[in-house]
This record gives sequence, structure tokens and C-alpha cells, in this order.
Amino acid sequence: MASGALVTFSLNILSALVALLTSYYAYRVHRFIPNSLLWAISIGFMLLGVGLVVDAGTSLISGRTLVESFSDKVLTLLASLSYLTIQMVAYLIIAVGYGRAAYGNQAKTAAPVALAGSALAGLYGYSILSYFVTFVLLAFVMFQGVLLRSEGKKGLSGMVLLAFVLIFAAHFVLLVSVLVLGSGLFLIGTMVQFLGFLSLLVFVVRSEVVGPR
Repeated sequence: MASGALVTFSLNILSALVALLTSYYAYRVHRFIPNSLLWAISIGFMLLGVGLVVDAGTSLISGRTLVESFSDKVLTLLASLSYLTIQMVAYLIIAVGYGRAAYGNQAKTAAPVALAGSALAGLYGYSILSYFVTFVLLAFVMFQGVLLRSEGKKGLSGMVLLAFVLIFAAHFVLLVSVLVLGSGLFLIGTMVQFLGFLSLLVFVVRSEVVGPR
């Protein structure tokens, strides 16, 4: 396994562990204090954890990161598509949770986008779409976070907003890395994403409530 793929594999495994722990602690708090944002974080980060395990397995089997695999014949097409789809759905759930927290129960869940195409070209196009949609969803999440804080909603820590700012920045870098096929940028984005996940885990573990009461 190339050094870049090894680092990405390690970061993805750590990020998956952090995401699953975040999901667990958010779920545990949600059992005592039902909250749409807690529910969204719990479900969303559970999916992210599973998706990251899939992506880590892909890197381990192929010896390449998602970006590097585009230069080959399709080595791990199904695994890559699965990871990208899980990631997109996870952030959609989190965005809906934030929307419900800000606007009550008026937010509607959008249907996931389905794509079809030839193997490598389809995977590349789907990757760009997935990272772009995720980027837009994270922008929505940040906007709702700022809106909730501006309205003085209780329980929404600045650390939660910081975590999503880091994740948003990470996905901006990841989107650019896919567009330019830059392995170095992909690694940087993965690192920043890990820091965002870790920030959210620290908040969930240390707090009794995540999101508005």
C-alpha cells in the first residue's frame, strides 16, 4: 500500500471510530431528551462511520485512495459508489435535522439523486456530484447553526458549529481534490474532516444536550 493510501486508511478508520462514538453518545442523550438535531446527528454519523469503514476497506484492498483509483481501471467501483452514496445521505439527514430544529417540522426530506453511467466516467461524475451535494448540505447546516445561535437557542454550543465548519472546509478541499485529481489535497481534506469529527465527539461526550432543547 502506498504511503498516501496508508495514511488515508488510518485516518478513515479513526474517523469511523469517532463518528460511531458520536452517534452512540448522541443516541444515548436523545433517549432522555428527544431532539430532532440529536436524532439527525446520531443517524447521520452512524452512516458516516459505516461509509468510512467501506472507504477504508477500499483503500486497503486496492492500495489506493479514491482519487488515485480514478487513474486505474475501475478497481473498487461498487465500494466507492456505496461510500459516496452513504456519505451524501448521511449529510442529508443531518441537514434535515438542522432544518427541523430551525423551522419546526416544516422541513421536508428530499429524495436522493440516482445516477447511472459507464464505469469509470460514471464513478468520476458521481463523485463530483456527491462531494458537491455534500458541500451544499454542509453549507445549509452551517447556516442553520448560525441562525439557531442568533436566535439564542439553548444547548447549541459553538463547538458544534466549529465542528461543522471544519467538516465543511474539509469537503471543500475534497471536492477540489476530486476535480483536479490531487492526492495531496485529498489527504489534507481527510485530516481536516477527522478534526471536525473529533471536535463534535468532544462536545457530545462532555455535554448533556446537543442542539436546541
